[in-house]
Amino acid sequence: MARMARLYLPNTAQLVMVRGINDAPVFFDDKNYVQWQAIVRTIAPVHPIQIHAFALIENAVYLLLTAEGERSLGRFMQDLGRRYVRYVNALYGRSGTLWEGRYRTAYIQDTPHVMHAYRWLDSMSEHTSRIHHIGVQLQGFIQDHAQYWTLGNTPFDRQYAFKQLLNEGLPDRIVDSLQKAVQTGWALGDEHFLNQAARVGGRRVTPAARGRPRKSPVQD
Repeated sequence: MARMARLYLPNTAQLVMVRGINDAPVFFDDKNYVQWQAIVRTIAPVHPIQIHAFALIENAVYLLLTAEGERSLGRFMQDLGRRYVRYVNALYGRSGTLWEGRYRTAYIQDTPHVMHAYRWLDSMSEHTSRIHHIGVQLQGFIQDHAQYWTLGNTPFDRQYAFKQLLNEGLPDRIVDSLQKAVQTGWALGDEHFLNQAARVGGRRVTPAARGRPRKSPVQD
């Protein structure tokens, strides 16, 4: 069955995930995490995207971002993937790609899902955008979403409020909904958001109902 075309919704945040082939590692040493961030710092200004948060785990990369054009995300992911693979291959004397065939992405509604995604990603590992969001070390390629700015009037207020949110943790059901969205590619939001997304995107953004359509009753 043919894959559905990529969905594009202007001014809408997306969760993005790309994994290693067969879930194999893509980061082998602490310096690899540092280099990935250095590459992003170099190329992010070239691509019309806004990176809001990220998480790097041994076998995958997660991003929360907003793309400012229909092809912006694809071009950014291609550029980032190629540069990082060239770095790893040169460093370890290997060849071939690291990544599974296609990155996965899901659009999410601003409220409440964007801040849920912030908290999920920044709690995922030691290598995340957490140090930026709590004010320990600012990362120049991070452009925070408007939802983050609602946490306070000053940087200190926002950083303190976000740290408190991280300390609270997220319920498992919310983590599961975010994980399911990015794995399946279906949008995450309320009925109004989903209906609007389907209309703007020109295709369905949620799974079709299971089973055969119900037949209309026979009229006498």
